[in-house]
Amino acid sequence: MSSKYLPASNPVKSFWLTAEVDFKDLRSTEELPAEADIVIVGSGYAGSTMAYYLMQEQFSGSMVMLEARDVCTGATARNGGHLKPSLYYSHKSWKHRYGEKGAAEIVNFEHAHLKAVKEIIEQEKIDCDFVLTRSCDVHLTKTAEQDCIDNYYDMMRNPYITCKHDTQILFGEAAKNISHVVDSNVCVTFTAGQLWPYKLMTSLLRKCLEKGLNLQTNTPVLGTEKRAGKWLVKTSRGTILAKKVVFATNAYTASVEPKFENKIVPIKGMCSHITPENRPAHLNNTYGIRYDGADQDYLINRPDGSVIVGGAKKHIFPFKNLFYNVVDDSTLVPGSERYFDGYMKRFHTWDTTKATTDYVWSGILGYTDDSFPYVGEMPHEEGKFVIAGFHGHGMPRVLLSSKALAKAVLGKDKNLAIPSAFKLSEQRLKQTNNRILQSLGTPEAKL
Repeated sequence: MSSKYLPASNPVKSFWLTAEVDFKDLRSTEELPAEADIVIVGSGYAGSTMAYYLMQEQFSGSMVMLEARDVCTGATARNGGHLKPSLYYSHKSWKHRYGEKGAAEIVNFEHAHLKAVKEIIEQEKIDCDFVLTRSCDVHLTKTAEQDCIDNYYDMMRNPYITCKHDTQILFGEAAKNISHVVDSNVCVTFTAGQLWPYKLMTSLLRKCLEKGLNLQTNTPVLGTEKRAGKWLVKTSRGTILAKKVVFATNAYTASVEPKFENKIVPIKGMCSHITPENRPAHLNNTYGIRYDGADQDYLINRPDGSVIVGGAKKHIFPFKNLFYNVVDDSTLVPGSERYFDGYMKRFHTWDTTKATTDYVWSGILGYTDDSFPYVGEMPHEEGKFVIAGFHGHGMPRVLLSSKALAKAVLGKDKNLAIPSAFKLSEQRLKQTNNRILQSLGTPEAKL
């Protein structure tokens, strides 16, 4: 096991963490229990929803959750809060690799998260600033425009995609007027959501705690060892013998399972919170703002009039040592703070509005060698499960992956109702072609 992949102990505080919960550093018991039926490693989006769905499946055994830092302080408390399925922009690539049916599996699965997330929020009566809206992708280079058009119409020809009706492409003045971005000649709109992700996950965790979940924060896991048909989970505070263990560790998975080194790679990203001095006209859409290749930003408009903007990849991706295989979210990437200042001037509803970038933070994303998450049981290691590596796109992928994996952990459905591309397999673990830098458009990133 490698301690170099463990989370930093002093992360920059994000805007989302202004809502820190009263159990942020909870240890349900003073000492670690000696044994447990299920141990979940990680308290973020994947870990919290795993615990929730296991209990929804009427699991009544002992369950322990181990978190290396305070509760839910990883990517879930650092992302953009953007529930945005990818419905068209990667379609040609996905079709090339998995065929029309395989590409449609991914598109339909991501779109299904809109309903699933809305249902869980309403069913559990969770206050997390959830807004169901439309996202607007704008394309600000000729290359981005052509990629948009090619992928959009390729997606529309796929007979297996069931949510094509939810997308619309607009050109010229219509694109400029709908997007409010004066440089946008092509835009695509579709249903999306926005929310306060930390509030959603900690609300689910609170419900799990009420049902008996044993939470142990600030307890890094250092590795596992097979012991008498069970898994000895080694931590900085001792060991737990578990019948089953679930790694919901995203970017940090190599710290507990060395087989994922160079397969789930920690990538450092940047995000910000911007507050206007005088509230401008509300932008009705959330946004994906695309330049060439993987150079893109994202934006959500919060109900209080502030916005969250993430990306700044122009200041990150040219320099491999600043972002690639980096787990340190205690510092900012140089230049990224300046990137967000004045950002909102591109929207004509904000062009006379003074605004302050009052929070800028870093976060660690779990990018994978083939751009898809690893979900399932480890080959030849019965009782060890992984749900990790969401490639900076976890909001429309994690929830239903957790729901499916919970059934597999309990032995109720080992087929996993997730896209085939997501399933953990021996073949995927053995392949050695790491496409991450290529996918980012920086194959010659500077050292």
